[in-house]
Amino acid sequence: MADPAHAPPAGRRAKIGLALSGGAVRGAAHVGVLQVLEREGIHPDLIAGTSVGSIVGAACAAGLAADDIGEIFRSSRWPKMARLSIRGKFSLFDTRPMQKTLADHLGVTTFEELSIPFAAISCDLITGQKVIFRSGHLPTALRASSAVPGIFPPVESGGRLLVDGCVVDNLPVDVVRRMGADYVIAVDLIPPPSGKHAPKNYLELMVVAGYLWSRANHPDPSTIDCHIVPQVSEYLGWDFRTAPEIEALGRSAAEAVLPRLTAELAALSAGEERCRP
Repeated sequence: MADPAHAPPAGRRAKIGLALSGGAVRGAAHVGVLQVLEREGIHPDLIAGTSVGSIVGAACAAGLAADDIGEIFRSSRWPKMARLSIRGKFSLFDTRPMQKTLADHLGVTTFEELSIPFAAISCDLITGQKVIFRSGHLPTALRASSAVPGIFPPVESGGRLLVDGCVVDNLPVDVVRRMGADYVIAVDLIPPPSGKHAPKNYLELMVVAGYLWSRANHPDPSTIDCHIVPQVSEYLGWDFRTAPEIEALGRSAAEAVLPRLTAELAALSAGEERCRP
């Protein structure tokens, strides 16, 4: 049945929200989705992202074209984002290089400079509370949102010890809805495990375990207006060289939902009710 619960008031244009999940290098699939949305003239009014979703979301909110965001993935290698830290107390890698790399690519350093309202999700490791960044220093927020426990170090900010938002909210549909979205497009990079590949080392073990705990806190699909799930389970998301293949899977997933998405947005624009499955 039609569900008009989030329809905008009469006379106001519906606001489109975009929620982007974590998933390491699988984030290249976000780029593929954005390429299709951009081509179709579908532009988010509000964005929330977790982990790599926060990085892609911030780039989109800063005004970067989807192809330019894709180039970041295609040209990246881990030394630009993290370096091995033999003295690390809580992690294997130091992510301070990530902060400079992100600032260089985004061209902005604060949330206030972004063109689109944006939220990055992190977790307070001490209290277990979800932390939602909406203002302040952008690279610090993105590093905190992407601080995978055991792999990347926690980020100290505002008297808190922060880790990857995937621990508490890997697909922040609720956040972008509270920001004012009437229609939420959610891109989910954590499909069920393929059951075909066992971890081969410590890093792969941590990544696979992280995906499992991330799936455990995903929202009820019925709260999502357009749920896009690229079929990326074959990729552990650690190798930047696979970015072009993963990007293509994002495009395919977006193309598959496009007829329904455009019809629902047109109906919402006309003040009609939209239908969910």
